[in-house]
Amino acid sequence: MMRLFALLLGLAALPAATAAPASRLGVDGTEFVLYQLDGRVLRSAELVGAELDLGGGRQLRIDAVRPDPADASGTVLLHRFSQRQGDGAWIQACEADREGHHEGFPVPGRWVAGRYAHDREHFALTCTGGAQAKCVRWGYRPWADAPDGTPMADMYEACVHMVRADYCGDGVATTRDGTAIDIYDRHGVQQPASGPDFRFEAGWAPGGAVCVHHPRIAQNIELDELAQRCPRLKDALGQRCDEASAAKAGALLFNRSR
Repeated sequence: MMRLFALLLGLAALPAATAAPASRLGVDGTEFVLYQLDGRVLRSAELVGAELDLGGGRQLRIDAVRPDPADASGTVLLHRFSQRQGDGAWIQACEADREGHHEGFPVPGRWVAGRYAHDREHFALTCTGGAQAKCVRWGYRPWADAPDGTPMADMYEACVHMVRADYCGDGVATTRDGTAIDIYDRHGVQQPASGPDFRFEAGWAPGGAVCVHHPRIAQNIELDELAQRCPRLKDALGQRCDEASAAKAGALLFNRSR
């Protein structure tokens, strides 16, 4: 058994710093990398069975690693994690996603005051049922460039707000689990693929929506309420919002919904 120690800020913002006095733990994309003092480098598949000490008595174990079957590039790795309980028992760290898998992975960078900061000094752990993991699996990888050469850190941040229907960009989600959306962009990552029952919903930038044609879940928020909660959007709602106006306002991503 290998114990990996890190000075941690919590499960969502882990410093990619020390793993043990003789090693350093970091991430490369969605893969853990353990740099040892003797020059050896161990990656996620070689760290199965290792335990991450999260501080405060919290421990996370890497139980299994596999390539994401939905990722044609082969760069996304899915990890199965367990966390130790107070009685010493280990339980699944991630809730089941829509496919029934309890998996997740690290993502370089961290979220500070509701904004994503891409750096090599920290990483976040995300489960596949969450917005951060969905965006990475859809191709918005904050450490990489889009097919047209555009860095994707801002697209990743915009995507996380979009998945959550966080129009104001203040961390308040207004979506509902299981709601289908069609996401696309003009940088070659995703193309629109929805049918006629989907309509343009909103354009998205790193700070949230730049305009909103209609709320995804009307029972959760309506346009009038959105105008009050997010004054910057009051003149960019309803019929005044379409793909062209969203692009002009700086949208990096667009989505359609029923």
